Amino acid sequence: MLPGTAWCSVRGEPMTSQPTSTPLHLSDWHRVEALTGDASPRRYSRLVRPDGQTAILVEYPPSIRNQLVGDLEVFSWCRRRGLRVPEILARDLPAGRALLEDLGTDDAEATLERTPAARRRNLVEEMLRPLEILAGCRPDELPRWNPPLDRTRLRWELAGFELWFVRHYRSQAPSPSLARWLDDLAAEIASHPRRVCHRDYHLNNLLIQRDGTVGIIDIQDILVGPDTYDAVSLVAERAATRLLATTDRRDILASWAQRTRAEPGWPERAAAVRIQRGLKVLGTFARFTLAGRTEYRRWLIDLAGGLVEPLEDRGADPGTLALVKGVAASGSDAAAPPVPGAT
Repeated sequence: MLPGTAWCSVRGEPMTSQPTSTPLHLSDWHRVEALTGDASPRRYSRLVRPDGQTAILVEYPPSIRNQLVGDLEVFSWCRRRGLRVPEILARDLPAGRALLEDLGTDDAEATLERTPAARRRNLVEEMLRPLEILAGCRPDELPRWNPPLDRTRLRWELAGFELWFVRHYRSQAPSPSLARWLDDLAAEIASHPRRVCHRDYHLNNLLIQRDGTVGIIDIQDILVGPDTYDAVSLVAERAATRLLATTDRRDILASWAQRTRAEPGWPERAAAVRIQRGLKVLGTFARFTLAGRTEYRRWLIDLAGGLVEPLEDRGADPGTLALVKGVAASGSDAAAPPVPGAT
């Protein structure tokens, strides 16, 4: 049983208003499952009450506790625009905790696994609806909770690839030619049209609801970024490359472009974003794998395999391409040693 701290319910109210409903007591809830979290220090747990209702408890450690208010504002902002993000059930700001609606146990990857291959494309096309909503939001409407994905931040993300994937995971010193190539990639993508982006719009952050709507989690990093960013994440990351045929992924991107009225030249922009996003995520997955979070190892290998051809097409740094190919090859990363302090 959880401690009986009184929580103030906010149930969908903007964070600027004062809650008026009856306080919710955590003594009503039992913790039944610790959930795999996102890439932050936040901790997630599934709670259940005697009547069978479930909810998600998110806990912010002291190091990031000041982010909670802004993150809850993100949830309210998204819900007011029609996005199916979890309802805020209660909050305890001093303790750095919030209670959120439970959108279910099966993410879109699990749903696609159960879906016959011939029907998967149609199901993923339904997942484009939230991206239509975001495409309809002007970038200047979004409060500055998070800095935009501009040239500086895009290049900073790629520095994680150099540090964690190249230097630590593959035990190679990043070359000057790689640095120049990444500089050019970040500068090119920074010139793309801007849109409001989820920033991690992949299958494991989407949950199909009983009414057919697409539930979205891990929304707190919402920002302004390249127009193709979320669509590329949806079709080119995690299990998408395994569960969707190449032609289906291409057609889904074309559908996204038509439904969101993407500007001409989007295929070339999407190709560049796929590489930037992929290298950035390779760095993140390498860091977590080295820190002992073995669930990221499968995704790292799958992602590396999917990046080989795009990197070849773009004329990537040869030494880096060889390192990515090495990880993509079955079992080539098995001997990668943990790095002290990787967390």
